[in-house]
Amino acid sequence: MNLFYLARRNAFVMTLFAPVVAQAARPMAADDASILDAGHCQLESWSQRTSTQTEFWAMPACRVGSWELGAGTGRLQEREGAQARTRSHMLQAKTLFRPLSTDSWGAGLVLAEQFHSGDHGQGDLSLNLPVSFSFQGDAVLLHANAGWLRERTAHRGGATWALGAEFTVTPKTALTLESFGSRFGHSYVQAGVRHTLIQDRLDIDASYGERLGWRGKERIFAIGLTLAGPALR
Repeated sequence: MNLFYLARRNAFVMTLFAPVVAQAARPMAADDASILDAGHCQLESWSQRTSTQTEFWAMPACRVGSWELGAGTGRLQEREGAQARTRSHMLQAKTLFRPLSTDSWGAGLVLAEQFHSGDHGQGDLSLNLPVSFSFQGDAVLLHANAGWLRERTAHRGGATWALGAEFTVTPKTALTLESFGSRFGHSYVQAGVRHTLIQDRLDIDASYGERLGWRGKERIFAIGLTLAGPALR
């Protein structure tokens, strides 16, 4: 398997669970059962580095009716060659069957497509079902994801999964711990921290992950910013 395909596959596994969520935003890969408030938008941007490549992403999203809609783009740079660059794009839509509320549970649906420049629209399609549970007044949040990924260029499909937890340590700071993977890729563990700089407006985050069973040989570092608020104010 060539490095470009491996980098592309692992990038999609990382991106599949993450981009346009409200509570379980980056640094988490596991999605949650919440969406943006009505009339609100957000912009997530992050940089991620693995053993094979560096990525830079920007993902805006807005609430439209009962759906949260996002469209983002990323630049992928392979570390083996200065000319090995490509663009990746993602479209995503998320809705809720049951919104997550304090000391209760919620469930939702996420549909996404990711494709690379030059793919002629033949990207990877995914479906994800996030279920979330709140404990101790939202001080602890647990997320479980079950999904399906269809690689149209490879003509195959397979299951995806993620399990994650958020722990509030101060009113503005949360720690995260999770594991995620797919049938086609490998399984990962990841820990992160998210800190609110401006309440309900600006967050900064960082995360570190590793491929299970590789003892630090395949690592993932990421740092990001999330800007959110009412769309017309």
